[in-house]
Amino acid sequence: MPDDSLAEGVVARDEIAELAELFDRFEFALDPLSREADEAESRFNDQIENLFESRVKPTLPEQSPVSLPVFRRHVCHLCREFLRKNRP
Repeated sequence: MPDDSLAEGVVARDEIAELAELFDRFEFALDPLSREADEAESRFNDQIENLFESRVKPTLPEQSPVSLPVFRRHVCHLCREFLRKNRP
């Protein structure tokens, strides 16, 4: 996403922490095909879509380059950074 402040301003730190927990459970799962990993990914994607639809999409100009997949990739990046900084 060209403007890092967009996702950071739209997604609160506590929401990033919650999303990072879900992200960790599917992205770094020992068994990525497990039901738990699948459920975590599904919940993660649902929350990303809800954030995009409720907070990002209504504020975008008609020709904005920010799409749901771009927003999702940026939030995944924020989750990786959060996990890197906060894992023991």
